Amino acid sequence: MNIRRRLLLVGALTAPLVLALVAVGGVLLWRQGGLESFRVPESGTPPPASSIADIARGKYLATIGNCAGCHTAKGEALLAGGRAFRTEYGTVYSTNLTSNFEHGIGAWSVEEFRHTMRHGVSRNGVLSPVFPYASFRHLTDGDLDALLAYLLSIPASDAPRVPHGLEFPASLPGAMAVWRLLYVRPLARKQITDPQMARGEYLVSGIGHCATCHASRGAFASQGAGGEMWGARNAGWFAPALHGSGLKRFAAGEVAQYLQGTAPHGIGGYGLMADVIARNLQNLSGEDAGAIEAYLRTLPDPPPEREPPMKVRASDESLRVGRAVYQAHCVDCHGERGEGEPGKYPPLLGSTAVRQEDPINLVKLVLFGAVAPSTPTHPDPHTMPQFAQALSAEEVAGVVSMLRTQENPDAIPVSADDVQALGGIQ
Repeated sequence: MNIRRRLLLVGALTAPLVLALVAVGGVLLWRQGGLESFRVPESGTPPPASSIADIARGKYLATIGNCAGCHTAKGEALLAGGRAFRTEYGTVYSTNLTSNFEHGIGAWSVEEFRHTMRHGVSRNGVLSPVFPYASFRHLTDGDLDALLAYLLSIPASDAPRVPHGLEFPASLPGAMAVWRLLYVRPLARKQITDPQMARGEYLVSGIGHCATCHASRGAFASQGAGGEMWGARNAGWFAPALHGSGLKRFAAGEVAQYLQGTAPHGIGGYGLMADVIARNLQNLSGEDAGAIEAYLRTLPDPPPEREPPMKVRASDESLRVGRAVYQAHCVDCHGERGEGEPGKYPPLLGSTAVRQEDPINLVKLVLFGAVAPSTPTHPDPHTMPQFAQALSAEEVAGVVSMLRTQENPDAIPVSADDVQALGGIQ
């Protein structure tokens, strides 16, 4: 067979595959909004002179959205970027959001900033999934412009971009664009007529980007279009489910109080949520905190499991060890039955950390302790001491399993190996 015939044969065999790939790519691109979603505006309106009110509104939004938390490295200038985020596909570094013209966003137009926030594509390319642009795309022009006004009021920093340390296949050219085509979809928005709940949905789905932590993710950190916040592990903690049934333990108004740092019943935020409350959510206005609570209480519960959970009981010996540990270290603060002391020591009965299916939060609280955020409405929170140096892995597993079986006899027990994997203790 001569070369010409071979080339014709290869072409005949590969042409259908190429056409299929082109067709699939075209459909995916259409679902993304076409080429315009990838095309950064080359010219636009320079940011206008901003009023004090615009900057204040933008600062409020930036605070709720935790812009500084992600875009400020420890010990470095505010919003100068460089904070590392370790992901399953490598290390991503946040960017400079100050008014510096070369390294920041000082030279960006209004249209470019809106495009980047909504589509995740800037003059530097397609952004990584760490940046929650699927949520920020819901922000109004007015809120985005106010946010830009605040960012441009921050003193300029000449901190350069830190190159990402991505791993294969994310390190391949165009990988982020392919990921965006495959996985990014507009988040579902509910048509809500009640003004308070509509405001709550806007805050939760948009600037608050709550689904980033509280919704599970699929392949390559993909997030479903529904963004159902049914709980998920995130950065070593379990972000609990946010829906009507899951919030029943809070009386009317107490979820808003919790977000603002009041700690109803002595229950304050811990783990990652403690930082979010301390830095961000305690600054919510009363109206916005109430709107978030009103909306969260309307969210549907997750569907029932198709298969019942395993009924594996903790051993009698493990429960005996757990009860001994509780009497020695826990009863003075949390009470004989885990009832706690109102306004001082949080109850364990009904606690989310105890009741949720994933035991990781309870294990980490016993191992490493916790400090709830100190806020104006809760200035002297109770500090949970750490027991990693005082208890063995068997003792931690025993007390965790004992607490969990008090709430649910069929709760999957925790083993010493589980504790060792989480805390590294023997």
